[in-house]
Amino acid sequence: MVRKANWSEWVYCGVGSDTKEDVINKAVDEYFQDSIIYCVSNRRESSEVNKQNVLERIKELEQNNIFLCDANFKKVIWFDKIGVMRFGIVPTHL
Repeated sequence: MVRKANWSEWVYCGVGSDTKEDVINKAVDEYFQDSIIYCVSNRRESSEVNKQNVLERIKELEQNNIFLCDANFKKVIWFDKIGVMRFGIVPTHL
């Protein structure tokens, strides 16, 4: 999915004590329509997470790259461990 997505430019969102909570919360809230999204931290670990609790999950996993996806795996936000994020749309081919 990562290779197929059309990505936006990187946006600084901070890391550690410099995490821009308001930027992350606004991005997640506006980008995803559903209240439940998928949080992927590596190839073998993913879980459902409520949009309201996503910031806590990101802080827990700040040493990893994290992907948030909608239920259809069409929209994704990539949080890189260096404190940047970008938005992706996976194109659908008919």
